[in-house]
Amino acid sequence: MSLRPGILDIASVAAAIRTALPDLRAVGTAASFGALSAETVAWPSAYVIPLAESPGANRYQTEYLLSQRVLARFGVVWAVRDIGDRMGTVANGAIRAVRTAGIIAVCQHRPEDAETACEPVSGRLVSGIDRNGQLFWQDDFAVALNRHIPIS
Repeated sequence: MSLRPGILDIASVAAAIRTALPDLRAVGTAASFGALSAETVAWPSAYVIPLAESPGANRYQTEYLLSQRVLARFGVVWAVRDIGDRMGTVANGAIRAVRTAGIIAVCQHRPEDAETACEPVSGRLVSGIDRNGQLFWQDDFAVALNRHIPIS
């Protein structure tokens, strides 16, 4: 059995989003999200952030192989702009369009070592909404990966 580290490659998820949503002004990972300031945010954009890993028990009782199912959770932070009118309705619903296309892109992408498809598990507003309608929304996903490490 070959080495399979079972660690989510968030760059591949970002690449899948970039391919599916070419109109996004920026797509990045945790490093680029962490480097943002109010002046450097490009609207709309997306950032893939690793959240957690939960490895299961070793599947085989052998001293020669570690084999685990690893549940990896990650978030996609969408930087979008929705413009409301005086009546409080949304005139330009960028959040809906971006999230719809983005969720489809993430769910259709199967990361290396994945045992399952990426599944949406939650979503929430993660910032205030400024006077220009700009906001950050985060959708969280889970995917089961395989970890196989031969032990010599």
